Amino acid sequence: MKKRPSFYPSGEIIDYKLPQTFQKSKSRAACGNCAWFSNRRSYCFTFNSMGVKDNYICHKWKLRTFVR
Repeated sequence: MKKRPSFYPSGEIIDYKLPQTFQKSKSRAACGNCAWFSNRRSYCFTFNSMGVKDNYICHKWKLRTFVR
């Protein structure tokens, strides 16, 4: 299995709590429209991680079905 990078392309650190499946999204499914993501705080509730980019995705992605 290929190890994910520890940094975003901008040089910011990717939180170590995020899974190895965390990668740049190639479809419309991304953290920005995930049920477990807070756009206002760039926070992932599943992995308790701050600084998550909204155009990335992991294996726990779930479509947001409610309006925030």
